[in-house]
Amino acid sequence: MKKINKAQPPKSFSEFVKKEKPIHWSECNSDVKSDSKETMLLYEQDFLCGYTEIFIDNEDCHIDHYVKRSIDNRLCYVWENLIVAVNDDEFGAKYKDNGENCVKMIGDYSSIVNPVLEEAQYYFKYSLDGQIDPADELDDAKKLKANRTIEVFYLNHQSLKTRRKDIAYAIKALNDGGVETEAITKFLEQLGFHSFTNYILDNYFNKY
Repeated sequence: MKKINKAQPPKSFSEFVKKEKPIHWSECNSDVKSDSKETMLLYEQDFLCGYTEIFIDNEDCHIDHYVKRSIDNRLCYVWENLIVAVNDDEFGAKYKDNGENCVKMIGDYSSIVNPVLEEAQYYFKYSLDGQIDPADELDDAKKLKANRTIEVFYLNHQSLKTRRKDIAYAIKALNDGGVETEAITKFLEQLGFHSFTNYILDNYFNKY
C-alpha cells in the first residue's frame, strides 16, 4: 500500500454528479464508471490496486468505496472516497468490506490506514519472503494501525506473499547480474508492488 495522490475527476463524472445529483451507486452509468477507472489508474494509482499494489488493467478491477456505502452513503460520490481495486474476495477491497476482519462501523476506519490521506508506504516493512509487517520506526499507536490494516485487507494472504517473494528473487537475480537499481525498478514495473520493490532495493541491496 502506498500514498494515492488524487487528481481531478474526469469531466464526465463531475458533470454527471452535478446534473443528476445521484444518491445510489447503481445510478452511475457504465461510461462514467469507465472514465473514472481510467483516470484513477492512469493519473493516480500507476495502474496498481490501491490496497494490494497488484498491477491491474481496466478489465479486472472495480471502483471501491473506501468507506463502505452501507456505512456512510453520503460519501458515495466523493471522489476522495473512490479507489480502484482488484476483484478478489480473499484480500483487498472486498475482504475489507466482507471478510473475517471487515470494517463494521464508521469508527473502525480510524484504526486502518487511508492511502488517500496518509503516506501509507511508510507504515510497513517487508521481508524477502514477501511478508509485510509494521515498520520498526512507528510509535505504538501507528504500529497498531499498521497491524490492523494488514488484517483488514489481508495483506499477508499467501497469494500476495508469493507474488512479492517472486519479485524479491527477480531483484536479487538482476542485482547479482550487475543491473543498476533504476533499471531494475523499470524492468519490474509491470509486476506491481512498487513499494515492496523500492523497500527491498533500499534495505537489502543498496545499503551494501
